Amino acid sequence: MMRMSGRVMSCCAALFLALASVSAVERLNSIDDLKKINFDQSVHKHTLLLLHWFANVVDINNNHVICLTFDPNNEDYGSHHYGNYEQLLDPLPWGYQYYTVGNLNVDSQEQLPDYVVDPLAEYEGRNMDRIIFRVRQENTGRSMQTDQVYITQHYETSEQQGTRYDPEHTYQVSTNLLRQIREFSDGEHQDSLWDLRNRYGSSADDRELGHIRNTWGNLACLGLLLFIVIKEKHSSYKQNKRPQPPARRNTEPDYVVNIPENPSQTYPRQNHMETDGSWNLRDETQLTVTTSKDGEARILWENVTENRLNNGVMVVLFNNNRDQEASKTFKCIGDSSGSWDTSVPLNDGLQARLHKVRRQWCFLKVVGEEICRGPEFKNPRADSAVNISGYDAHLQLFVKDGKACARLFVKKTFSNWKSEFNNSWVGFYASADKATNQYEWWQWQWATKFRRSTDVQDYLYDVYDYHSGMSIAPGVQARFIGQPEEVKACTPSWGG
Repeated sequence: MMRMSGRVMSCCAALFLALASVSAVERLNSIDDLKKINFDQSVHKHTLLLLHWFANVVDINNNHVICLTFDPNNEDYGSHHYGNYEQLLDPLPWGYQYYTVGNLNVDSQEQLPDYVVDPLAEYEGRNMDRIIFRVRQENTGRSMQTDQVYITQHYETSEQQGTRYDPEHTYQVSTNLLRQIREFSDGEHQDSLWDLRNRYGSSADDRELGHIRNTWGNLACLGLLLFIVIKEKHSSYKQNKRPQPPARRNTEPDYVVNIPENPSQTYPRQNHMETDGSWNLRDETQLTVTTSKDGEARILWENVTENRLNNGVMVVLFNNNRDQEASKTFKCIGDSSGSWDTSVPLNDGLQARLHKVRRQWCFLKVVGEEICRGPEFKNPRADSAVNISGYDAHLQLFVKDGKACARLFVKKTFSNWKSEFNNSWVGFYASADKATNQYEWWQWQWATKFRRSTDVQDYLYDVYDYHSGMSIAPGVQARFIGQPEEVKACTPSWGG
């Protein structure tokens, strides 16, 4: 009998531990709970702007069911899958998927409201805060139901935790709190500010409400929410202290704008520390995706510490920085520096990440927790295109699906370019040392037969592409040839 009781106690203890793990993330049920978070020191104030947007972009019906008004599978607002590799949240039940939103990259900046993308300087968050939400996958597209919502943020880079989210500053947001935040959406009428002030017991007087109104305009109710959650609990708030104008963030797309006549002959290099969500460690670990000799992605790694190697690490290839699905393209590594030629065709956006090795069934090695990531592989920027001598047009070499491709930028005012380029062509060369007639076998195309680009658009230039069958490799070059066999433009040799 005592033995049976021990088993029961053991089961109860296991159940208790399981329940404890489920409740590890603090739950915020109201604005009063939200006020307990230290938005001045620990949590970025920008989180409140992002949460305000999310609360107002979803629908909440009378049964307290939260329905999305956008499709995260289409990466609306920059949303994408969240893999939960670090086990920040509960394991997913069957039929559910986590998504994250809030990365202020170029695509999301075009969809998110200005007060989130380009806030007052006081509320900038360095692109570290995120919202995670759990979705039932039974329905697709709009009106997908979400039953769990969280606010979180990346670790500070000084904490050397890579791209992981900080569990100490991760909170579950209840449906009731989302409803309360939605009440702070109407800024058209002054009455709304008075009503909200009284309803939520704010101490803001009429003069302070006037200051909020003057500062925030149609977003005055949002301004009041921030006042209640952040400023009101601090006696140091000064009524006449107006937030400084926001520092403008560069939101220009990577398109052609005023291509210089003498462009640089070198390709731009990505910084190891990214501001679009690639939060690498401040140690010396470096990860790069580059070109193999056969048009496939090559991963380079440097300065992986001995401690990490001893614990087991792998390099993993992802489609892009937003990709959260564990890739099958990975390699366990044992050296501090090295390279690995994958079998994946080189494409724009590919990214290498360093992960811990996780073992299944004692012997099978699978992708574990992420440690850090490198920058995305990027084709040359549009402003690196070389001028075609004598014409308002430019030539660029790029890669798609591992193949060498050429791009023509033709100024819109150059209306007769087809007649001017009637006998001109673009050839692909294995190296810059090759003579004009030594282009690769059948790897050339008439300039007038280039097709309009589906990837790049610009208001000053018409853009045309040609995709060759030649594998991209270090040293490859594209040349624009006029008549008679005159080289009008040479791209820089493709880097390794």
